[in-house]
Amino acid sequence: MRRTTICRSKIAALLSVAAVPLLGWVQDLRAQDTVQVQDPTQAVPAAMTQVPSSHTVAQGETLWSIAMLYFSDPLLWPEIYRLNTSIIEDPHWIYPGEVLTLAPYMMVAQGDTVFAVPQDTSGFAADTIRAQPGDTIAAFPMDTVPADTMVFVEPPPPEPVGESYETMFDRRRTSRQLVQDVLRAYSNQPYRPLRAGEFYAAGWLTEGERLPWGLVLGSTAPSAIHRLSERTTARTFEEISIRPPARASYHVGDSLLIARIDRTLAEGRWGDVVVPLGIARVTGVEEQQVLASVITQFGRIRDGNLALPLEPFPNPGEVRPVPVEQGLVGALVDPRDVHPIAGAQQYFFIDQGRAEGVVPGDVFEVFRPASGIPGSPSEEVRAILLIVHTRERSATGLIVQISHPGLTPGLPVRLIKKMPS
Repeated sequence: MRRTTICRSKIAALLSVAAVPLLGWVQDLRAQDTVQVQDPTQAVPAAMTQVPSSHTVAQGETLWSIAMLYFSDPLLWPEIYRLNTSIIEDPHWIYPGEVLTLAPYMMVAQGDTVFAVPQDTSGFAADTIRAQPGDTIAAFPMDTVPADTMVFVEPPPPEPVGESYETMFDRRRTSRQLVQDVLRAYSNQPYRPLRAGEFYAAGWLTEGERLPWGLVLGSTAPSAIHRLSERTTARTFEEISIRPPARASYHVGDSLLIARIDRTLAEGRWGDVVVPLGIARVTGVEEQQVLASVITQFGRIRDGNLALPLEPFPNPGEVRPVPVEQGLVGALVDPRDVHPIAGAQQYFFIDQGRAEGVVPGDVFEVFRPASGIPGSPSEEVRAILLIVHTRERSATGLIVQISHPGLTPGLPVRLIKKMPS
């Protein structure tokens, strides 16, 4: 049998002829299914190839602008914020001079898109293989990119709700500073030693002075209920009729103090005890009477009471009495309202007034002096008086603290706190 022998040169020639169409098919396949990775220095902009390890914030910069500067993508700002949470308290506010850490980034080309992938501290790409010039990588859709190389873009933080006057140079107060502000407000609260209501409701001693009293004739509103008595009473916002004293001149808008004379003290030098009942404002002036509306009431107002032009209130403002040693010494005269047992918020008269320098807001203490006899009680402080009204030789004090109900006339009083002059 005749054998046909094919030499190696012929075999090589046949393979080369058959490989021509196959090579063309492979080249077409590579052109469709693969992507040629170019040199990183040519595929990535020059500004993105060199990322510094830190950045100092300048005036007007934001996390968006910094991300755009180094990564050409402002939506990568959350990565910068994550690396600097110890410096940035709120991503809305960064301040000039702050040094922000920037982790080294490498650029990976995927089609026409360049992705910034953070590297580890050793200088090698984390879970990433560098592409060398001339190598090819398989092309695949973006939704099939491995999870360790995906870049999740977070939306920008929402703007703060409500109007804010803070600027980029304002730093928010820390929790400790806020607590210190609250404690400072409690320890340094404004102090108003005297109010207008306490001044006008206090009452005083006439000290024998003749005052221009007017006479309250009664309420002008007719009663809807039959009364057995002819006397009338008035309440707040009701109108009353007043007969002014001789040669008195009242005008619309004037304020009048409605009061009654409680009693006359036995000692002639102190005169009558005046007890205020309310304040009325003149609304009309007629030939024989004056009409006034009750705007403030301390007690029952009825016909037969007295009316007097209102004394101006000496407002001391927000000040604190200053403690004094060996202050002015006087004595209790009498209570304004007679009670068997003294209590807080009652008024007492003392024998020291404007002539001795006493002013509203001064503080006196009522004490029982020590007898000096061995074995006898020592000095005992029984009450604290806040001066709310002053006359020439006397003053009215309000009991703000009491430790003994036995406040009898004649007990000594002593100035312990003086209003600043």
